[in-house]
Amino acid sequence: MCIIAGYSGNQNAAPILIEMMKKEEYVDGGLSTGIATIHEGKLYVRKVVGDVETLLSETDALDLPGTTGIIHSRTGGDYVQRAHPFTSNNGKIALLTNGTTRECACPEYYAKSNEVMAHFYNRGFEIKTAVDAADGVIPKHVLPNGKSYMMTEPYLFMIEEYLEGCSGENMRDDIAKATRHAINTIPRNFLVANVHADIPDTVTVGTIARPVSVGFSEGETFFASLALALPERAAKNPVVHLPPTTVAQITPSGLDIKFTSIENARVEQIDYRIAAFVYNEMERMLTGKKDAPLSIYDLPFFSDWENVWSEPHIDSIYSSGVGCLKPYAPMMYEALWSFHKQGRLHSILGTKTTRSGKVNKITRFWLD
Repeated sequence: MCIIAGYSGNQNAAPILIEMMKKEEYVDGGLSTGIATIHEGKLYVRKVVGDVETLLSETDALDLPGTTGIIHSRTGGDYVQRAHPFTSNNGKIALLTNGTTRECACPEYYAKSNEVMAHFYNRGFEIKTAVDAADGVIPKHVLPNGKSYMMTEPYLFMIEEYLEGCSGENMRDDIAKATRHAINTIPRNFLVANVHADIPDTVTVGTIARPVSVGFSEGETFFASLALALPERAAKNPVVHLPPTTVAQITPSGLDIKFTSIENARVEQIDYRIAAFVYNEMERMLTGKKDAPLSIYDLPFFSDWENVWSEPHIDSIYSSGVGCLKPYAPMMYEALWSFHKQGRLHSILGTKTTRSGKVNKITRFWLD
C-alpha cells in the first residue's frame, strides 16, 4: 500500500506536505515519492525514485508555490514516470491513488481497465506511465501497442474526460462528480485524490476502503493516510476518519462530504464489535514488543482476521473471490492513533525483506 497526504490552507503547502510525509512514509511506501501544488492556475509537480529525502535532494519540491497540494509515497520504485502524482493530458489535473487490486485481480477487471485505456490511447492521449513489458512478462494492464501502463492512469483520464462535458460554472461540484464516476467505473480497494489547476483551494478525495484521516486548524485542513502524520496544531483537535465509499473535498474552511456511496462497490461495515476486536488484537500483539517491534505487515489482517465479518466476500462488479474488500487498514490506523493519544505507541525504523530478496526500510511499532 502507498501513503498519501494533502493540504489546503493559508500557508505554503509544500513544506507542510513534506513534513507530514516524513512522519508516515515508512509505515509503507518510501520507494518513489511525488508532490503536486497549485499556484496561479498552474500545477507544480516533482517526483523521484526514492524517499522524501531523495525528493528534497534532487528537486526543488520544498520551494514549490501554492497553498493547496497533495503528496504520495509509493511501494514501487521502478520508474520515475510511475511515481505519483500523475498529470492529465490537458495539464490541468494532478492525481494520486493508494490501494490494491488484490480483491479484484480477475479477468473482468483487467479487461475493463484495458478497454478504458484503449479508448484514451485511440483518442491520442499521452500515456505517460507506458513502459515496455519486461522480457518474458505478459502485462495485465496493457495498451493496444503492447506496452504496459500504470493502473492509476485510467482514473485520471476518466476524470478529465468527464469534465470535458461540463460547463465549468460549478467546477468544484463537477470534479467531485467526475471523481465518483471514475471510481464507480472501475471499482477496486483504493482511494483517489486530485487537485485541479482551476480550483486553487480544493483537494477532492474519493475512497472505497482505504484510510483517510482529516485534521483541522484555523483556516487549514489536512488529510493523510495516518492521523499520526497530522501537524500538532491539527492533531490536538478532533480528527475525522472518512468512512468507506465516500467522496469528499477539503478546503481552507473545512471538509465537505459530497457522496457517501459508490454504485458498483459495497464495503462490509465496521461496527463497534469489529473495531474492538481489531483494537484488542493489535494491543495484544504490540504490547511489550520493544525488543521485537512489528510492522503492519506482521499483523494477520488478511488471514486470521478474514472471518471477523459475517460475509466472506465482497459485493462488487469485480471480485477474485478472496474477500479482501474489508476496511482493515482504516481500523488498524485508527487503533494506532488511539494508542498514540494514550501515550503508549512507540516506533523505530527497521527493515523488511521482500519476496525478491530486496531489503527495504519499514516502520515497526510497539506499545508500553
